[in-house]
Amino acid sequence: MEKRVWIGIDDTDSRRGGCTTYVGAVLIRRIEDAGYGLDGYPRLIRLNPNCPYKTRGNAAVALPVRADKIELLEDLVFKVIEEYADLDIEGTDPGAIILVGEPSEEIRKYYWHVVRDLSTIEEAEKIALNNETRLLRWNKGRGVIGALAAIGADLTMEKTYELIAHRKKEYWGTVRLVDPKSVWLMNEKTYPLTFDNVDEETGEIRITPHTPCPVLLGIRGVTPSIVEEAYKMLRIYEPVEFYTIFETNQGTDAHLQPMKIADVRENISVIIDGIVKTKPRFTMGGHVFFTLEDETGEITCAAYEPTKSFRHVIVELEPGDRITVYGAVKRKTQAFTLNLEKIHVKSLVELSIVRQPRCPVCRKRMEKINEQGYVCKACKTLSSSQEVIMIRRKISPGIYEVPASARRHLSKPLALSSNYQHC
Repeated sequence: MEKRVWIGIDDTDSRRGGCTTYVGAVLIRRIEDAGYGLDGYPRLIRLNPNCPYKTRGNAAVALPVRADKIELLEDLVFKVIEEYADLDIEGTDPGAIILVGEPSEEIRKYYWHVVRDLSTIEEAEKIALNNETRLLRWNKGRGVIGALAAIGADLTMEKTYELIAHRKKEYWGTVRLVDPKSVWLMNEKTYPLTFDNVDEETGEIRITPHTPCPVLLGIRGVTPSIVEEAYKMLRIYEPVEFYTIFETNQGTDAHLQPMKIADVRENISVIIDGIVKTKPRFTMGGHVFFTLEDETGEITCAAYEPTKSFRHVIVELEPGDRITVYGAVKRKTQAFTLNLEKIHVKSLVELSIVRQPRCPVCRKRMEKINEQGYVCKACKTLSSSQEVIMIRRKISPGIYEVPASARRHLSKPLALSSNYQHC
């Protein structure tokens, strides 16, 4: 009798190449060749983007399969990873987990832990064994962390989809032959139902990676049908081996957690409500820094040069402005810095210039005679009030985000906040 079986895989790639989504896509087809099928969309799950030992996008895959021969699935997983993982490169430590049935609450909680914090191989193995899973490991086996988290991913509240087209092997490492004009046209017709296809500010095409991996392109969107429709609009001038539509946690802000400044720690992503303490300043390299404070402490916030025009929003902040910041916590020398992903400006302080008043008779500037008053030397007119000129702020309350080229996979674009309805 066939049962639902989850297969999780991670860390099959290296900095030299390879791709865990490709391993997952090949495995899907091997499973189908064996007479079994998927029981839902395969998952592409992004994990903590601040993980210090990640390769590139820090993604794992999980496949829901209907099968009755678990040993056959295990054999297929073993053979595909042996064939396609970059096992000879240091830092490639694949892991796979096979779970019969649905993930337990313990595994689901583990997903949230791994997407927001750091975990250990020992922690993952303990939970996996508690839940009677089958573990496969190569080298250090660090991939069991992401494999288990991908199986436990909670996508009930929010999810997106990505269509990933993979290249034929003879094209790996060469320039990707996708017509840029067709990408812009596709974006024009499908945005915001698809997102992060291009960077309007830099003119960069975002759907094609720049690494020698097997991925030709990836299109992200809110439904399976829209990413497939968008794919058919592209002009591609090289053979495609196959494409796969993944269910993902991309563009959901799953990595962010509300926190007070006193509680932050390295390598997590946080949401902090606070007040601007110091005037933002540009520094060498085009980066912008300022200090944020709440009732528990203060932290340096940074908008780095790759965030482009976002920096010009940040530099317009003033001490006293009330804001919410979103971003990753990094340790710089002895203190923490929050690398900004977006910012919610909630309220702005009023700015003004105080000047000597004009004489109501001759309209010349009056002179100060004491702390309380002014006099016009020509007309002898007296005044006790200053002239106050209100300065118009160059930014308004609202939410501001970094451009697509600087956005992390998990960060939710503003377009999804207003247009996305979970399906």
